Amino acid sequence: MDTPGVGGQLAAAITAASVAELAWIDPVGRPSAVPVVPLLLADQPAVALPYAFAELAGRVGAAPRAALVLSDPRMTGRGWRPLAATATPRLVVDDDGSLFAAQLMDQELRKYPPARALVGSPLLRREHWWYLPRLVLLLGNTVAADVGARHGERQALLVSGATSQPATSPEVDTVQVEDWDAERVALGSLSGRPVPTDGRPSLLMGHDFSVPDLERWSWHHTYGRLGSDGLTVDSRPASRALEPVPGLFLRIRRQRALERRCRRALSRR
Repeated sequence: MDTPGVGGQLAAAITAASVAELAWIDPVGRPSAVPVVPLLLADQPAVALPYAFAELAGRVGAAPRAALVLSDPRMTGRGWRPLAATATPRLVVDDDGSLFAAQLMDQELRKYPPARALVGSPLLRREHWWYLPRLVLLLGNTVAADVGARHGERQALLVSGATSQPATSPEVDTVQVEDWDAERVALGSLSGRPVPTDGRPSLLMGHDFSVPDLERWSWHHTYGRLGSDGLTVDSRPASRALEPVPGLFLRIRRQRALERRCRRALSRR
């Protein structure tokens, strides 16, 4: 299915999804992707990043095209379906958090349980004021296409660039991974589309999270080039395992680190 515009199916799928992947191509043609919480702003796909991720927001906002991929069926509701929406990103600066609080916060609280400890009540919002300002990536001129749903660690998101010159739009698909540790990783499309074999730079992204708390959210990247025998690997992660359950002190350190990064970025705006 290739559908211009957001359409009711994509809006319903985003509403029903808790997690997604956001993919883009950097200026030198290197594919990139991160997991995100998918939101809707006036029926338009959106991602609302805290100021700790200001550099990331700037990179995606400067990309000609980006792709929001709904491929993990866990923690989803009625109306969800696996889709990839390629769109033009536009960065909206919400440095007082008013846009986020009025139109996006309730969605994040429903989808992302860790946010409830920071902004789940008026008292918490006053205490953690630094978490409310956001860099909102709005995704317009959207074209949606079906992808296969991912199940388990042997299935991943494939993000590809171009062969001869830096690409302006990522090509995305979900794939079956035969052996993560092979020199050439054989892949099979979960959507039934042919996997490119023309040597284009590509990224395999896998990610996992703890259900239903989403406290642990780990992802990994494997880079290489696609050929007739799969992805010839240039670099791979040291680990692909979901991070262990954090203790109390690690939770406190992480929150304080997030606060410092948000405050620092806000002071530079």
